[in-house]
Amino acid sequence: MKYKDKYYHFFAGIIVYILSSLLFNAWVSMLFVIVAGAAKEAYDYYSGKGNPEWLDFIATVVGGLFVLYIKL
Repeated sequence: MKYKDKYYHFFAGIIVYILSSLLFNAWVSMLFVIVAGAAKEAYDYYSGKGNPEWLDFIATVVGGLFVLYIKL
């Protein structure tokens, strides 16, 4: 599957949002998703161990937005 990695990022965004929403409100949880997605891509870029892509970051954020939309 060509976009298998994007699904992983999407579900990671969902998991980060759900876990952070146990302690924080919706908007703080969404901030955690954004920071987690950006941190993962920054790690890939600076470590050279991964392949940083904007679409990976966007997929992570969309995963968080998906849960935010369902909860509202």
